[in-house]
Amino acid sequence: MKKSIFTLAMMLMGAAAFAGAVGGPKSGTDRVNANATDRYEVSFNGGEEARVVVDGDGDTDLDLYIYDENGNLITKDDDNTDYCICSWTPKWTGKFIIRIVNRGSVYNEYTIRTN
Repeated sequence: MKKSIFTLAMMLMGAAAFAGAVGGPKSGTDRVNANATDRYEVSFNGGEEARVVVDGDGDTDLDLYIYDENGNLITKDDDNTDYCICSWTPKWTGKFIIRIVNRGSVYNEYTIRTN
């Protein structure tokens, strides 16, 4: 499921206490279907720590993948839990793709926070 930057900005208006995303921190709640992937596009500032946190409902394993605008995998959290954290420092200001993959057979409602 693709979610645009505008959709994410409109949906996610809470705050995490760290800096990095263009326009400031964002947070919100969403649901990823069983054996499916949610996709977000978010711009992060170059030279500043970027962080994405996903906290699921405990029902399934969620994996978090971050790609740059060229499709290169930057970082991932693919352990066997539904609590994921990815941090990196972008070399340039640009769009990054956030993919949340549900490895389970039921949906998982999660909170996502960006900085």
